Amino acid sequence: MENNWVNRNLKGIELEKEGKIDKAMKLYEKNIEEEFDGSHPYTRLAIIYSKKGLLDDEIRVLKKAVWVFDNVIYKERGDRSQMLDKFKKRLEKANKKRL
Repeated sequence: MENNWVNRNLKGIELEKEGKIDKAMKLYEKNIEEEFDGSHPYTRLAIIYSKKGLLDDEIRVLKKAVWVFDNVIYKERGDRSQMLDKFKKRLEKANKKRL
C-alpha cells in the first residue's frame, strides 16, 4: 500500500508541474481517503483548495489531516506532533474565513 501512496504523491507532483492540477488532486484525494500517514497530500490539497476558494473542501481536508495525525500515526513518530499542530493551526485559520 505504501508504494501506491508514494507513487501517487510523486505522480501528483509531476502533474502539478505540468499544470494538470485536477488530475493531481484526484491522486491526493485517493491518498487521504486511504488515510496516508504523510503530510504531502493533505498540505497540497489544502493549498489548492484555498487558492481555488473552495473553503469547505479545504476544511474537510484539514479535518481529515488532524484526525489521521491524531489517531492513525503512531505516537513516537518524530514529526507527528509538529504536523498535528501545523494542521490544527491551518484548520483554525480556515474556519475563521467562514466568519
